[in-house]
Amino acid sequence: MRRGIMAAFVAASALLSLNAASASDTPAVGPDSNLPVPRFVSLRTEGANGRRGPGLEHQVEWVYERAGLPLQVTGESGPWRRVVDPDGDQVWIHAQNLEQRRTAYVREAVALRRNAREGAQIVAYLSPGVVTGFTGCDGEWRRLTVGGRIGWVEADAVWGTDCGAPLS
Repeated sequence: MRRGIMAAFVAASALLSLNAASASDTPAVGPDSNLPVPRFVSLRTEGANGRRGPGLEHQVEWVYERAGLPLQVTGESGPWRRVVDPDGDQVWIHAQNLEQRRTAYVREAVALRRNAREGAQIVAYLSPGVVTGFTGCDGEWRRLTVGGRIGWVEADAVWGTDCGAPLS
């Protein structure tokens, strides 16, 4: 009898662990947008207020002046999105100030290369702080567009280029 109870307990524990594991593999979906959270977006407008909380009554922490800046949505509350910027600061921004277009933020000086490989022809040099379009992935390389040029950089040199999420 004791073995039967123990076997049932072990089976139930295994089933619960399996369900928990499969649930954690499923990406979270924002309750208001029905889109994955976390996800990357970009700033639609200049002069967007980053607030301490989700609402106009909350203090403005930052005024974002860089349209196109990549931001990572980490939470939602009605029309407000909790975002992390390339510096790691976390604020709430109204969804109307965001767009689904993916961009990248250059973290360190890097060569934009014609192909996704070390030693490929250099198309341009990018300085830290440059914001570019982000259009694809090839292993540890990211495809960027900037100033009419298209090329590849190593993933470590840019922020906002998670390849697990769909590109817009």
